[in-house]
Amino acid sequence: MKAAAGGQDYSAVDFFYKYGLYMVFVALIAVFTALNATFISAANIVNLLQQSSSASIAATGMVCVMLTGGIDLTIGSIIYLSAAVVVMMTNAGLGILPALVVSIGIGAAVGVINGVMIARFKLVPIIVTLAMMFIVRGLTMALTEIKMQYFMNPVGDFIARYRVFGILPVIVIAMAVVVIAGQLTLKYTAFGRHLYAIGNNPVAARKSGIALDLKTFITYVISGSLAGLAGLIGGAQVGGVTTTYGSGQEFLVISACVLGGVSLFGGKGKVLPGAFIGVLIVMSIENGLVMVNANVYLYTVVRGIIIFLAVMVDCMRNKSDLR
Repeated sequence: MKAAAGGQDYSAVDFFYKYGLYMVFVALIAVFTALNATFISAANIVNLLQQSSSASIAATGMVCVMLTGGIDLTIGSIIYLSAAVVVMMTNAGLGILPALVVSIGIGAAVGVINGVMIARFKLVPIIVTLAMMFIVRGLTMALTEIKMQYFMNPVGDFIARYRVFGILPVIVIAMAVVVIAGQLTLKYTAFGRHLYAIGNNPVAARKSGIALDLKTFITYVISGSLAGLAGLIGGAQVGGVTTTYGSGQEFLVISACVLGGVSLFGGKGKVLPGAFIGVLIVMSIENGLVMVNANVYLYTVVRGIIIFLAVMVDCMRNKSDLR
């Protein structure tokens, strides 16, 4: 079909790349509402936003990394470590503000290690973060002695249950602040523009004077920091952590980002609405499956299908752009 102006040709595939995300989201809402009318209720919408908070915060950091052409597989393990440490420290008397600082600081520390290995020593991101994923999870298991950790203090209850004006959960507000700040940073700051430049053409970016190594390093620190915050929020929501907490979360976040139009090849994507809508789609599917009483083992199958489709669509989109 023809564009409204300019006479440029647009295929159905191009149309799907541009609007398919929203079409899929609307279709999901329609299907699950038809199966269970309460899916579209105000209570469930708020519940869905709460369920999406941790992943959306982590996805904001992941977008920054992916824009440079990198990947961060440590976020699931950071979420586990952050939540475990905060549970132990708050149970020992730590308040909410120190807990916030500790959770972000833990993630930032892991991000610094990732950033140094990747930006300074030029190691492959997927190898570095894969190794750190196992290291961090192993250290957390040693720290907790492979025991379940539960919030037994007011901090967990406040994060999970407090609602501003009795309506909006505080974790949804935290998610909104992070997501909006992330998108504004990418769209309106030199730092954001530099990340797109690095992902599109790192050689040209370096020649134009962009501090490629420094910016790459910062993205991993941001990703780690936000994963640490996601760990605090997610841990409070479930009331504690088990040895499997956060496991596989990195793949859920990456697939949500790619569904939202963030390219695995770098240089393309947005936090809002892109990655955020991607998270909502993934969480809507899981929420909807619960509401229709689907087989619990189906969730893992669906996650696998989502990851496969996300990667396939991104590869097709990248080939189309190259043409």
